[in-house]
Amino acid sequence: AYLIYGLLIVSVIYIILHYYLKRQQLLHQMALEQVEYDKLEELDSMKSRFFANISHEFRTPLTLILGPLEKLRSKISDKDSEQDLNMMQRNASRLQNLINQLLSLSKLESGKMKMQAIEMNIVSLVKEYVQSFESLAKQKKIEYLFNSSEENISLFIDKDKIEKILYNLLSNAFKFTGEGGRIEVTITPLPPSRGDIQPSIFSPLKGGQRGVNISISDTGRGIPPEKLDHIFDRFYQVDDSYTKDQEGTGIGLALTKELVEIHHGEIIVESESGKGTTFTVFLQVGKDHLKPEEIGDSTESVKTVEMVVREDSFGESVEQVEHFTEPQIQEDISDGNSDEEDSKQLLLIVEDNDDLRSYIRSYLMADYRISEAINGEMGMVKAIEKIPDLVISDVMMPKMDGMELSRKLKTDERTSHIPIILLTAKAAMEDKLEGLEAGADDFLTKPFDPDELQVRIKNLIKQREKLKEGHLNRFKLSEDKETERVLSMDDQFLLKAKSTVEQFLSDSEFNVEYCAKELAMSRVQLHRKLRALLNQSSSEFIRTIRLNKAAIMLLNKSANVSEICYDVGFTNPAYFTSCFRKKFGQTPTEYANQNSMH
Repeated sequence: AYLIYGLLIVSVIYIILHYYLKRQQLLHQMALEQVEYDKLEELDSMKSRFFANISHEFRTPLTLILGPLEKLRSKISDKDSEQDLNMMQRNASRLQNLINQLLSLSKLESGKMKMQAIEMNIVSLVKEYVQSFESLAKQKKIEYLFNSSEENISLFIDKDKIEKILYNLLSNAFKFTGEGGRIEVTITPLPPSRGDIQPSIFSPLKGGQRGVNISISDTGRGIPPEKLDHIFDRFYQVDDSYTKDQEGTGIGLALTKELVEIHHGEIIVESESGKGTTFTVFLQVGKDHLKPEEIGDSTESVKTVEMVVREDSFGESVEQVEHFTEPQIQEDISDGNSDEEDSKQLLLIVEDNDDLRSYIRSYLMADYRISEAINGEMGMVKAIEKIPDLVISDVMMPKMDGMELSRKLKTDERTSHIPIILLTAKAAMEDKLEGLEAGADDFLTKPFDPDELQVRIKNLIKQREKLKEGHLNRFKLSEDKETERVLSMDDQFLLKAKSTVEQFLSDSEFNVEYCAKELAMSRVQLHRKLRALLNQSSSEFIRTIRLNKAAIMLLNKSANVSEICYDVGFTNPAYFTSCFRKKFGQTPTEYANQNSMH
């Protein structure tokens, strides 16, 4: 019995030790797997960041290639040279598209690409996009058709992502369809499930929910059966020989599949070698399949405009680009006591790439005075010091990026009125929304058209001129106080400046210098701020408030003309009368007598 008891105890101890050792071994193995998983995840994250960063870096040199290239095309009449330049331009544009796809893939991998679906007519969207390829179809002598049994089918979709899907599928069709071939785009609405009917290659959704098929078919060379299973794999190419018939990277279709899946849709391919290929995208009707955060605001005013097929990526060319190693800037800002201020507006260019900064400057220097900064931190200092009429800033910069610069300029009383254009390699809608939230007034995606930049600058400056009229209408500089209307930062500044002048109204020593000090600004900052808001110099602003106060006192018969002259800060009655007549068209006495008669 003791022997049996002993064996039992030993067995239990052995089982416990064995279980403990196994458990420790399992925990150790799990820990190793977790470490390996973390390393793989970190490596994947590093790879995504690498692709994103290097793609962003590519966009700046692309701008400096495409811009001057377009200028050369407009100046050269030799046919051979023109063909070479056209070929260079086409391939640079293709490189730009590949960079855009790499950026999209890196966003998908990092989980930063979000769905922002709004309700749209998918038929009109697809039809409009299909039409952008018509010139290419004519050029390649391809029969090009669009069919839809209905004129209006509403879907909740992310417009930007659907356009990328269409671009990749149509580009693929045109790439593999030769002259005399046929490409057809068809939209087919799918009815709810009826059991006895299968209206499409896709089964209708459970619960009777409807869907839509978008098919793009071609009569190209087709895809071998053994390749079909890998067609949507990243970096997979159907033609893997050393002598490829068609160029490709294996990015477009992989990106297309992931963009379809973001829509909770499905994409399939049917193909037969030598006969053609059909890609079919299935999208669900309604919004029950979407998460609340995937549904965007249908009133969103920001629109993404993306030109798809263009031989010419840029518009009219301008003068030859010249490079400057150091900015040579003559900024003659008047002290506000005369109308001799330089008629050219002052632009601040904030860009860390020397070549791109010089390139932008060369286009704008004929029409504007230019100041430059090599990063956001320096840009902030220069913007406060010089109070430019407009700021053009890159987004990705050292020390302070363009988003932060925009945010700080728009929340600073001295610079809140300055329009800001951001130059960005980030073309996604969420990036633009982030910039608008930071206070940017406009966006240009690299590589950009310099002519378009000039037009946008002119438009923003014109808008500021119209705002001046609005400020003047709201601020008549009379004794009327602002009501409960919500005031912008610029309106608040004008009220503060007006109140400061009125506080020292009778002090004849109160001048521009004292006013700027009270408002915690330099003389130049105050002058340029008032010029931007009211088109008045600092001294004109102070004098106008004094004269308006004098006019009110004359109407109220508060005192005689000489006393009122001194009460509003004038020391010379003759000068007071001259200024009053210039503003109101009458002497103080005539003004008081005429208005008292009414």
